[in-house]
Amino acid sequence: MISTIRNALHMASQDIAIITNNIANAGSTGFKRSDSHFLDSYAEDPPIRGRNVGFGALAEEPRRQDNKQGALKVTNAALDVAVSGVGMFITTSEVEGDVTFTRDGSFLLDIAGNVTTTDGRGVIGIDGQPLAIPPEHVNARGESGLIETIDINERGQIQVTYGNGSIIDRGAIALADFPNIGGLRTIGGGHFKATEKSGPPFVALPMEGNFGKLFSGHLEASNTNIT
Repeated sequence: MISTIRNALHMASQDIAIITNNIANAGSTGFKRSDSHFLDSYAEDPPIRGRNVGFGALAEEPRRQDNKQGALKVTNAALDVAVSGVGMFITTSEVEGDVTFTRDGSFLLDIAGNVTTTDGRGVIGIDGQPLAIPPEHVNARGESGLIETIDINERGQIQVTYGNGSIIDRGAIALADFPNIGGLRTIGGGHFKATEKSGPPFVALPMEGNFGKLFSGHLEASNTNIT
């Protein structure tokens, strides 16, 4: 009985932690709120008075994500990109060599021209390679020009205009979806990893099949409602 009470307190603590995390991330770009779900736990053997009473409940893992669309907010920043509909951005780390998935499209250019997330992860293009936008371009006449504008269309295609008049295509942003998106494992910072429960990702351009479209100059707000 004591173990059941102790487990109930632990479950309540987990529930509070999930709610607290939802509230803390209400302002985080692309954040998806979690819901706590508990499963009944019974003793395997026939019950004996005072023994084999089970634990009462167990937390379901991984915790369930509410993957409903968050509102799109206007930023007018060229590298801020929001997904409207199905799809997650694919990111990678050169140091760790891992691949993660996120709805946070607040991208940046580093000093070398790599397109990165705010925490420095590379953003993967449809060719499977990290996207890069060289800050300078030399045209056929030998004229050098710096970036003037970056345009990302609804299909994720990136077009860059340089000061020397050159307009260059710089790849396209890839999106990923999963057989069971609820099976993704959260690793913090708005990033997720694939698991056996999620199944492997399938990758495409925005607006291909059931994939959503991109809105440049926008970010997706958290879907947490704290009212």
